[in-house]
Amino acid sequence: MKTLFPIIIATSVLFSANTQYSTTAVVTLVGAKIAASQNNVVPEKYKRKDCPVCKGKGWYMSGDGIKKIDCQYCEPENKDLTATIDYQ
Repeated sequence: MKTLFPIIIATSVLFSANTQYSTTAVVTLVGAKIAASQNNVVPEKYKRKDCPVCKGKGWYMSGDGIKKIDCQYCEPENKDLTATIDYQ
């Protein structure tokens, strides 16, 4: 990856010197790649009782209203206990 980045930059500079193409797309893609690699922050999960998604139930209905989905935005009060969902 460290050798690929300079090659891409050098190639874009060579081609932009000989043609009249815009290099905006190349600069945008390289900038997005750099920004994406720096955002490795893991968000903290809500406490079960404070979760705005499931509202303390541990599950929520899918967008089409057909299926119950385990909430992945919060953690149970006791980390040793797994959330149990009643599908009745």
